[in-house]
Amino acid sequence: MRLKLYCNRYGHFKDALVCSVNCAFRTRCNDFALFYDGHRAEVDALVSDYYDARRGQSSDPRAPQDSTLTHIQPVARPEEMRKLIRLEVLREMAESFYIWIDKEDRAELLETADVLRRAERGQKAKSIYRVAQEMELRYQLVPRKRIEKAKRVAEAAAERAEARRTRRTPAPVPFPAPVAADDAEREAPAPRRVRARAGR
Repeated sequence: MRLKLYCNRYGHFKDALVCSVNCAFRTRCNDFALFYDGHRAEVDALVSDYYDARRGQSSDPRAPQDSTLTHIQPVARPEEMRKLIRLEVLREMAESFYIWIDKEDRAELLETADVLRRAERGQKAKSIYRVAQEMELRYQLVPRKRIEKAKRVAEAAAERAEARRTRRTPAPVPFPAPVAADDAEREAPAPRRVRARAGR
């Protein structure tokens, strides 16, 4: 089964290959960044197979086109492969390694002790380079910083949703009932009703 994800921008399910190769919002889409982080090996394999198939088609001679047919330009054009590939650091080298290039332009990877041993024997290198990292060419459809940002946004949204779900309305505070004072009669005497009698 092909990898599919829901696209909130266009409001439908899309194949991961479309998001990877054709979508203009690939590097800015939080949904694809989270999907790519969770399914990186599968998406990379899908993209690799796609470009291998395209290379196979371009090497085949094209069939002659019928001039009576109308040729329609494709709406979405795939990205060039070089825009999708980056060098990633596999690991930092704990001990020092060197690339020794001799006079015949042959390169060898040597440790520090081997370089010193060759120097003691009088061998000279055309160039020596220190190796600090082991690298690998990999697809990078979404930059690592963008994936981290999408994760932070998703976590914040999940926390807000959880807070809304578990939030309870506080119980209403009862209004205190008035208390009658003992000396109310002394302070405020009861009003008298005076009847006015009409004189006869």
